[in-house]
Amino acid sequence: MKNYLFLIIFSAIIMICVPLAMTETKNEAPIEGQATQAPTVTESPTSPETTEPETISVFLTAQQETVDMTLFEYVCGSVAAEMPLAYDEEAIKAQAIACYTNALRLKKYGNEGNGDISDNTAVHQGYIDENGRREKWGADFEKYEKKLQDAVKAVEGLAITYDGKLCVAAFYAISSGQTETAENIWGTAVPYLTSVESAGDRTSSGYASSLTLNTDDFFTCLKKLDPSATKPSTLADIIKITSASPSGTVLKATVNGKEYSGEEIRSAFGLRSPVFTVKSDEDTLTFSVSGYGHGVGMSQFGADYYAKEGYTYEQIIKHYYPGVEITAIDT
Repeated sequence: MKNYLFLIIFSAIIMICVPLAMTETKNEAPIEGQATQAPTVTESPTSPETTEPETISVFLTAQQETVDMTLFEYVCGSVAAEMPLAYDEEAIKAQAIACYTNALRLKKYGNEGNGDISDNTAVHQGYIDENGRREKWGADFEKYEKKLQDAVKAVEGLAITYDGKLCVAAFYAISSGQTETAENIWGTAVPYLTSVESAGDRTSSGYASSLTLNTDDFFTCLKKLDPSATKPSTLADIIKITSASPSGTVLKATVNGKEYSGEEIRSAFGLRSPVFTVKSDEDTLTFSVSGYGHGVGMSQFGADYYAKEGYTYEQIIKHYYPGVEITAIDT
């Protein structure tokens, strides 16, 4: 019952991974198994054989319409929208399994919006069709499209499960060096969305970012948090971090005397992650930010880093989602 409640609670959680365009120590955390081992999967109960491939209905926000397509095409389009195809094949396979898992989960347990799933990354996960992929990749289309389809075919039908249930396969761009627990971001603990090391992320060129604001810019963002706020006379000590997780995520901070979560501050100020520190004087305030995304689940840059170290997609998945199984789903 507990795991079922987790799935119901999280079926509407943002599956957001910020669309990725960044390029991105040897002392990374160990991952179960050896890189040379063949992946093992858990077989699901067999179902009657079907002659037609299973489809999924996808709500396309730009066109404001719902389109039916095969799950294979959907996963190809979702992976293309969510992960750079320059990444290692094993990382792309891990991403494909995550996208497939989220699609099946939403289709099975229901989506309150249009279709089974939306291409809005603020709600579910992205999707771009073949024409969009041609435009995105240009002269590299043939190379990347083959790499994409080969990776998706290699793991077709594999999903991430925990205690026999489809998982919330959360992912994002770059961690702070350690992933975050679901409880610290969304308020509910999930057994396979816990904090693990992802030290390779610190080598990413997109790992660190900063934002400096003057009083006017700060006030514009402050009103998103508190519409009734008045313009401050000074920015000195106007934000005070009062609580942070071991991963560095700001859990609580006061802004102009009122308390907010790090995620609320991240959203209002347009920060790349809720892992940040603040320095300010009378006239300016600077956020120093680590990572890119909410930090829960699989770091995509971290997956690529581990893949380049020789790990398989199975090892990557079982590192970022502790305790899960990779299950062959009969559709």
